[in-house]
Amino acid sequence: MKHETKTILCYGDSNTWGAVPNTDDRYPRSVRWPGALQSLLGPKYDVISEGLCGRTLAAADPKKPHRTGITHFRAIVESADPVEVLFIMLGTNDMKSTYNLSAPEIAEHLNQTLLSLPAFDIVKIPHICVVCPPAVIQNKENNLDERMVRAIEISKTLPEEYKKVADRHQVHFINAGDYVKSSDLDGYHLDAETHVKLSQVFADFVKRLS
Repeated sequence: MKHETKTILCYGDSNTWGAVPNTDDRYPRSVRWPGALQSLLGPKYDVISEGLCGRTLAAADPKKPHRTGITHFRAIVESADPVEVLFIMLGTNDMKSTYNLSAPEIAEHLNQTLLSLPAFDIVKIPHICVVCPPAVIQNKENNLDERMVRAIEISKTLPEEYKKVADRHQVHFINAGDYVKSSDLDGYHLDAETHVKLSQVFADFVKRLS
């Protein structure tokens, strides 16, 4: 059956959910990058936002097991079938001291996430794009969440590690840090302007696929 619209699945954490830095608030859909992406692409695409605050790739928090991405990744992908473009933007939470992971270890969790999709499912998704989140930075108040302090160094080498995994699986790769940076309000979330700018980067990517 031919579908009139093409589905784009945006799978991520609080920076896909739309968390406002230093608050418990959420940006309006029109500001969050998946929502802004929908506006840019128009009715020919159906952009599905699957962001969850605290979500990791495969690292497990015993107190919040539902945030371990790999446990429900395949179900989310299958629920959106057929998917034309799958964006995966995770890794910020994995850098927390909570999990004590290195950049190569986080990249291996990305590898495991992609491997959790059987070959047939991979073939059905024409375009998978691994997105490395922007680097964690010291915030302007110099009081970065202590769990994120080590992430400043880890995030410097994460893009190259992610690129290796993307190349191994022959999927697309975007380093978000080439286009945007984390908010200096808290050092790891995205401000409103950055969401909109990131949506333009992804829109340009999708249009080049046509």
